[in-house]
Amino acid sequence: GGMGPLATADFLTKLISLTPALEDADHIPLVVSSEPHIPARVLGMANDAPGSPLAAMLERRDFLIKGGAQAIAMPCNTAHYWYADLKAGLDVPFLHIVESVIGVLEAEDHAGATIGLMGTRATIEGRLYEDPIRQRGFACLVADAELTASHVVPGIALVKENRIPEARALLRHAVERLADAGAEKVVLGCTELPVGLDMSDAWVAERCIDPTAALAQACVDWAMAARQQAGIG
Repeated sequence: GGMGPLATADFLTKLISLTPALEDADHIPLVVSSEPHIPARVLGMANDAPGSPLAAMLERRDFLIKGGAQAIAMPCNTAHYWYADLKAGLDVPFLHIVESVIGVLEAEDHAGATIGLMGTRATIEGRLYEDPIRQRGFACLVADAELTASHVVPGIALVKENRIPEARALLRHAVERLADAGAEKVVLGCTELPVGLDMSDAWVAERCIDPTAALAQACVDWAMAARQQAGIG
């Protein structure tokens, strides 16, 4: 975590809220790394080049393993561009945010639907969501360069600055544009977006898929299955 910090806090809140628990001991033990100094996630940069985020992410991954983590999740969409490198050599599951989202789309029976997509330029350019969405039988309507530059990227930046009310107006307009263009659901493909839009808003919840919540639910599902397999609880 830490990419960005508020998005990481949002992930933790959702993970805890989704956990079936009656008391403290029912919750999932967590090892958290919220490191905001990981370099910006810029595609096309050699992994060993100065400024590449990979070395810092690998260091944080190893920190989690040394801390006793039995599964790993990363509440940053763009960082999944390096997922294969981060997963290599691991003996524990590394849950994937895109797979978590597609699982939600399939579970909600949106088969064949047109799915809108908002995200950072890197997430869009890296086709992090677009290719898997299409491969699983959905159409994908991606926010174009103009909408991304005028509304999505500035909205993300405002969340990072803790200027949430200002972000909300920009991001809501972006969702409206995609919905008007034919998107049945809009994937909020940056973990700042659910923070900026507020998934507790019924208007947003009806129109959007929250990858942060999808990843949190995947973590809860994994932990409950592991607990059952181990005969705990």
